[in-house]
Amino acid sequence: MPIQLEQPIKALSEQEFHDLDFQVMRLAFDIQNQLGRFYDEKIYQKELLRACLINGIQANAEVKICLAHKAFKKDLFIDLLLNYGAIYELKTASAIASDYQIQALDYLLLTEIKHGKIVNFRPPSVEHEFVSTTLDFTARRNVKVDDNLWLHHSETADKLKSITLEILADWGAFLNTALYKEAICYFFGGQENIIQPVRITTGEIELGTQKIPLLSQTETFCISSLKNGIPAYRKHLQRFLDHTDLDTLYWINLNGSEIQFSSVSNSNHSVLNYSDLS
Repeated sequence: MPIQLEQPIKALSEQEFHDLDFQVMRLAFDIQNQLGRFYDEKIYQKELLRACLINGIQANAEVKICLAHKAFKKDLFIDLLLNYGAIYELKTASAIASDYQIQALDYLLLTEIKHGKIVNFRPPSVEHEFVSTTLDFTARRNVKVDDNLWLHHSETADKLKSITLEILADWGAFLNTALYKEAICYFFGGQENIIQPVRITTGEIELGTQKIPLLSQTETFCISSLKNGIPAYRKHLQRFLDHTDLDTLYWINLNGSEIQFSSVSNSNHSVLNYSDLS
């Protein structure tokens, strides 16, 4: 199975979730009042788990989600799963960041749980933020592909596109792009092998090197999740490529269910410059 869950899941209504959350947040504030705000995340996780169980809330910590595609496997871990239908991610950071929201949303989408929360114990008063979704797996697999700007037909390009579409069929869209990137890298030899330094030059001057994923000696790729600013982003990809020795950059933009495949040619190596096509 592409997505395997360690614990059974029970759908909670919005009202059931908010009733539960009222109890959980009261416990979270009590814990910070007792322990202070300067412990590591695992300390708060263990204490909130204990407090939930004492107060009659079904609670499991480090609940595993196994994400798989063919031979690739990645384990993700939910900090707390409460009453089988509410996800809580615990943090000890200066503030709740967008990366935490993305992480929590991934867990909701993969479990098909609708409601979750990020709880941050580090600020002077416990910071908390709801995360929710109405998407189900069927909707996430219903993707639209735009490959009008996929102008290369090499063996590498065909493999990259095929792998990406197969992963989307298994996992669905809307997940963190880092998950798709890691899986793609696996099928091209693994991140430890394909993430390599490339020369960055301006004219005849070498500015240094930068590590990027190399699908071959002359081809790289990137994945984004842009909703806006796509033409400007493409121009910057062109500028990046033109200051390397590479020939081609393959760009996959995952805008929700709209999947765009496009390619960029190094304008120093090719008569045609595809960056202005839109």
